[in-house]
Amino acid sequence: MSLQKVLFISHDANRAGSQLLLLQLVGLLKDKGIPTHLLLCEDGDLVAEFEQVTSVTLVKPIPQHSFLQRLLGVVLKGRRSSVHENPDFSRVKAELMAQNFGLVFVNSVANAEFYHKNLEYLHHLPAVLFAHELQMSVATYSEPESLKFLLARCRHLIAVSKAVAHFYVKEYHFPPGKVSTFTLINTLDIRQRIASVDPKILQQELNLPDDAIVIGGCGNAEWRKGNDIFNLVAREVIERLPEKPIYFVWVGAGDSQPFYELIKFDIERFGLADRIRLIPPTPRALDIMTRFDLFLLSSREDPYPLVVLEAALLQKPIVCFDQAGGAPELVESDAGEVVKYLDVHAAADAVISLIENKDLRLRKGKKAHDKVLDRHDTALSVQKVIDVIEDSTGQDTLTGQKVKSTEISPAA
Repeated sequence: MSLQKVLFISHDANRAGSQLLLLQLVGLLKDKGIPTHLLLCEDGDLVAEFEQVTSVTLVKPIPQHSFLQRLLGVVLKGRRSSVHENPDFSRVKAELMAQNFGLVFVNSVANAEFYHKNLEYLHHLPAVLFAHELQMSVATYSEPESLKFLLARCRHLIAVSKAVAHFYVKEYHFPPGKVSTFTLINTLDIRQRIASVDPKILQQELNLPDDAIVIGGCGNAEWRKGNDIFNLVAREVIERLPEKPIYFVWVGAGDSQPFYELIKFDIERFGLADRIRLIPPTPRALDIMTRFDLFLLSSREDPYPLVVLEAALLQKPIVCFDQAGGAPELVESDAGEVVKYLDVHAAADAVISLIENKDLRLRKGKKAHDKVLDRHDTALSVQKVIDVIEDSTGQDTLTGQKVKSTEISPAA
């Protein structure tokens, strides 16, 4: 029996959480000798990095030269093109049909509509969904009919946290026995990168004083990430500790993002443009985070962000909100502070407590580091993904031979 590839689908190649996790996963599978191919529905900064670990089919956007085409682009903005709208899809179909796929691995519900409406010729293949989204993201990035279509065809669902698993079981009645709860993080790679970071980059880029106390946040600027909440906490902390050189730094907020101007508007009216700093998306985020004293996850909803795991590996204690996703499952009471949902005053209290007690800050940061290593063993996570692939296809990923169905643990 011929060896079949795994087709991964990503909505784009932007430098964001689910895409970075996918990049790590495909690279780790390559190291295991497992053949893969990637379908990118849109372009992004990570294309070249993806091409280093797998072959890539990139969907080209619809040319918009005429006024009518530009108008159509505005009307269609926010949803994927159908096969009848984009002439490039005939090339995409030819490239994909020429390959021997055994499984479609859908990374993120943001791909549900594309899978449903544009990949009919692959619907006969078993599918797996790697779910990174909760209620708000599902409503924003997917279309209900298409998501239900995808879930109905999924042999297995991988959820990045217990909160995510519970959401799909409760809201979509996905069978609990077909859900695995774990995330994948290449701890060895991140620790190697940490060993070579430049800890002075933040002072160099922002001209901060050497004794600056830095509270960090990270992620693309958007309402779901709670950049406005981050700024409100910053204002309260700075006002309550005026004598301390406290700076709040957000990595991932650039002037190309629509929410950027709204964030900047508040910061300027707070009179804190010097103390709340915004850095555009950058591949050097880890270098910058090295200088953080603690990490503030201000998200209204974040399933289980990669940046929290990176902050933990950097031994930074984490402050986050309950009912906002999976981060509290890691933080608990010993790796930072979990406070009431969007309680700005409680978050400021937690930040101040960690600022004023260095021993507590270091102890909780060390605990965060140890918990990531204990709970997210890379080799074990990769093997779980391989088990899911083999169970869904009934084939050994290296030999193509038939395998018996395995019992996959639904727990992390």
